Amino acid sequence: MENRTADTILNDKAFDCMDKNTKEALKRLYENIQGKSQQEALPVIIGFISSLPKNISFTTEQKKAMISALFANSSEKERYGIMSILSMLGL
Repeated sequence: MENRTADTILNDKAFDCMDKNTKEALKRLYENIQGKSQQEALPVIIGFISSLPKNISFTTEQKKAMISALFANSSEKERYGIMSILSMLGL
């Protein structure tokens, strides 16, 4: 599996419409969850999402790109598990 960095991941076209501050926040989030199990990463992600200003919203494409980016170095099984949990939470 290819080991990707936050900078290369944020080059995804889904992130083009995000401002610099949001991209930087995503980069920090990505770096904060690296090396964590999905059980350890999930509270970090939920905390990040709940800390966002209420006027920020993401398109479905952006949400999928974020999940894909955040778990780019995870196994398919780990990504599926996280996506299932986030979906149940309405994220």
